[in-house]
Amino acid sequence: MNKNRLAQLVYRAIFLGLAFLGIIQSFGLLADGTPSLDCLVYYTNLSNYLCFIVMLIVFIRNYKLVKKGEMTGNNDIIVKLKFYTTIIILVTFLVYNILLTDNMFGPGWNGLGNLLMHIVLPLMFLFDFILFDKHHTLNWYDCLLCTVLPLIYVVVILIRGSLLPSDYAGTIYPYFFLNVSEIGLGAVLLWVLVLVVAFIAIAFIFYLYDKIEIEDKKIKFSIKNSSL
Repeated sequence: MNKNRLAQLVYRAIFLGLAFLGIIQSFGLLADGTPSLDCLVYYTNLSNYLCFIVMLIVFIRNYKLVKKGEMTGNNDIIVKLKFYTTIIILVTFLVYNILLTDNMFGPGWNGLGNLLMHIVLPLMFLFDFILFDKHHTLNWYDCLLCTVLPLIYVVVILIRGSLLPSDYAGTIYPYFFLNVSEIGLGAVLLWVLVLVVAFIAIAFIFYLYDKIEIEDKKIKFSIKNSSL
């Protein structure tokens, strides 16, 4: 882990700058874009917005510590929320680059937005968690809790889709695996189950990483309950 708080501050400032660019692009506010609130139904966008908020909180704390002259240490605030957010954005990265590759490249600002919000920012957020966060803080049930926000998203999208008229001009179901009208509720629920299992599996890998300790140049696991 890197405990240089100045390096952390610079890294997080770069992340926030790129994230802000991606966010305004998602609202169609850059050149050739069409301003729209449809972006708010996409998991990709919402997960990136969450990353921006979480990183901003961490950045402000980071800045205050550096300003006070505390130049070494790792992030120790909202660590669990940051872990949940890491898993959420990592799934964004994996789903987009495995299931939604047809949408990977687009013209102009759209292409830049896709690159930022599906590849660059998820990986940067992941590396921030690995390199700069305080570890040995997670409990096994955190691997389950990281699915709460995504499941809330699914429920909201399905309820919203059931209430909107079929001739609605905007986006009803943002992803094919949530499109009840085309693949049926059973298939949607199966996709959700698969993704939930993926969430938990990925979270468990990082849970194990969180428990790694190095003593006398030997790697060992210390799996024990952490305080909330």
